[in-house]
Amino acid sequence: MTQKSSKLILPRTAAVSRREALKMGAVGIGGLAVGGSVLAACGGDDSGSTATTTAAPATTAAAATTAAPGLDKVKAHWVYIGPPDDNGWTEAHDIGRQVAQNALGDQLETAYTPNIGFDASTTQLFQQLVDDGNHLIFANTEYAGLMSVVAEENPDTFFVETNGHTWLDNILPFYLAHEIPAYLLGIAAGHMAANGRIGYIGAFPTATAYNDVNGLLLGARSVNPDAVVETVLVSTFFDPQKAAQAANALLDSGVDFLFGVMDEPTFMQISEEAGIWTGYWNGDFASARNAAPTKFVASFELTELGPFYTEQCRRVLNGTWASVAEGDVILLDNPLSDWGPNVPQHVKDEVAAARAAIDSGELSVYQGPLNDNEGNQRLAAGEALDSKGGYAIDWAVEGVSGI
Repeated sequence: MTQKSSKLILPRTAAVSRREALKMGAVGIGGLAVGGSVLAACGGDDSGSTATTTAAPATTAAAATTAAPGLDKVKAHWVYIGPPDDNGWTEAHDIGRQVAQNALGDQLETAYTPNIGFDASTTQLFQQLVDDGNHLIFANTEYAGLMSVVAEENPDTFFVETNGHTWLDNILPFYLAHEIPAYLLGIAAGHMAANGRIGYIGAFPTATAYNDVNGLLLGARSVNPDAVVETVLVSTFFDPQKAAQAANALLDSGVDFLFGVMDEPTFMQISEEAGIWTGYWNGDFASARNAAPTKFVASFELTELGPFYTEQCRRVLNGTWASVAEGDVILLDNPLSDWGPNVPQHVKDEVAAARAAIDSGELSVYQGPLNDNEGNQRLAAGEALDSKGGYAIDWAVEGVSGI
C-alpha cells in the first residue's frame, strides 16, 4: 500500500489540526449548519477575553535533571485560548503544565495567561512575555502571525505552538493524531448507532473538524457500510447555548450517536436525556462522564501533553531544544479513554483489534479507494494517507454532510 506523506512519522506520534480558528475566531463563520440547512446562531465567538496572568504554585521536583552549563532554571509561560478550569481543552493543557512543573521542580518556573483571543493585543502579550525574560513560551492554539512576528524579532526565545502552521527556527509546531481515536470511536458508533446516523458538533471547517468527521465515518463504515455523519458547526469551541442548540437540532433530526469538539459537556447532558450514546473530545474529565452517566462511550485522551511539555522544557535546560523542518510537525499519540460503563464487550474487543492493526501499520485510517463528499477521488486503490499527510486536510469523505 502506498503511503502518501512527505515526512517520517515519529514514534508514538502523528497529527491533525485546530487550525484557522485563530483567523476565523476573530471574524467568525456564519451560522450553524446541519447538512445543507442553516440554523439561527446566538451569542458571540470565544475570542477576545480579558487576559490575566497567574503564576503557578511552587512544587517539589519528582525527578532530578541536570541543568545545562549557564542555565540552572527555565522560565516558561503558557498562553491559553480559554480558562484553565474549563473541564476541557485548556484544562488539559494546564494539567500538562503542572506535570512539567512537578517533573522539573525548582529548575522550572511556570505561569500562564488565560482567555487570549486573536487580535493585536495578543502580539503585544507575546512581546511582553519575551521582555519578561521567558526562555520558552507555549500556546495552546495556533496564533500564527500574532506569534511569528514576535518570534522573528526574538530568535533567542523559543516558542511551541499547538496546531501551529508557521515554521521558524524558534517556533515548534505540534498537535495530536486525533483521526485515530476518531476512527476507533467511529467503530463503536457504527455498532451502537442503531440507524447508522452519527451527529457531530464542531467549531470551524478546519483540519481538526475534517479529521474528526472523516475518522468517525470511516470507522463506522468499517462495521456499517451505510453509516453517515451529520455535522453542525457553531463557530466557537465554548458556548453552551450554541452547543445545546446544535445538539437538539441533531437529535431532533434522528441521529443515534452524538459527538463533539466542545470545551464543555452540555451536548452530552442533552444526549443522555434523549437516551443517545455520546462521547467527548477534550480529555477524560469526570464532568463529561457525569454529564452522561449511562450513555457515555469514550473520550479522546490528552495525557501526552504533560510528557511533551516536560521534554521541551528539559531540552531548553540542557541546550538541545530545536524546531523541525518547514512543513513538518510533531504529532502526539491521542488514545481513547477507558470505556463508559455500558459499552458492550464485543465493541471494546473490536476497537482494541483495530488499534493494534493501526499500531502495527496493517491498517490506516485513510486508505483508498476514497472519494470526498463532492464525488472527487482523493485516494486511489492501494494508496493510504498517514497522520502527517492528514495534518492539512481540507475535505470531508463521502457520507459526511454539513461541512
